[in-house]
Amino acid sequence: MRTSPTLVSEVPVAGTVAAVDTSHAQAVEPLTSSPVATSSVPSTRASEAIAAVYRALTVHMTSSTSYQGARTATLNAARDLYGALSTQRNTAAVAWSAVAVS
Repeated sequence: MRTSPTLVSEVPVAGTVAAVDTSHAQAVEPLTSSPVATSSVPSTRASEAIAAVYRALTVHMTSSTSYQGARTATLNAARDLYGALSTQRNTAAVAWSAVAVS
């Protein structure tokens, strides 16, 4: 018997709704030795981050996208959705810098 996915968030993206299935998710320990764990990355809503990543994956990325290309794609997606000077785009830029991708 198939069960419905556990819905974490519904994200409106280009007239559709994306849902996240967490039925197979496992708990993980927080990263305390990560450079991101000690960085001051601004906060944004999870639904906004999911929407930006979804747009980056579906509009701006290809199967051969590098880390630098992924950075550019997520920044462009956040700009598309929230504006060039938005908190969401700034958060994405700071997060990529925190993991040394420029």
